Amino acid sequence: MTDHALPIPSPPPPTPPKARPRAAVVMLGALVLALVGASVLTIVLFVGARDEHSLEVQRLDQTNRSLTEAEGRLEETETSIDTVAGRISTLEAQNAELHKCADPAKDSINAAKGDDDAVLRDAVGRAADNC
Repeated sequence: MTDHALPIPSPPPPTPPKARPRAAVVMLGALVLALVGASVLTIVLFVGARDEHSLEVQRLDQTNRSLTEAEGRLEETETSIDTVAGRISTLEAQNAELHKCADPAKDSINAAKGDDDAVLRDAVGRAADNC
């Protein structure tokens, strides 16, 4: 061994790992996790909204059917009212016609109960004219 041998340099100490890449990886992982969670939440909300929409469409259809049935019943009722009103008018006309005879006849009966022959003749005459 010679005195002039060069010493072998020792390898440089390992460099400590940088904290930034690890923090970036953790940050990106958290961001990906948040995006996945938001995507799942969006899908769940969309499916729920679609189901609610279907239910509301069914309710709307049922309400429309009920409304159509109610309108049909209303038309039937209005027709019945018109029929009854016409029948009432007919009966009132018949009643007025019958009273033309009945009222003088009733008056003649009441006059017959009394003693006045002139009133009786007048009442019987009116009854004869109207009956």
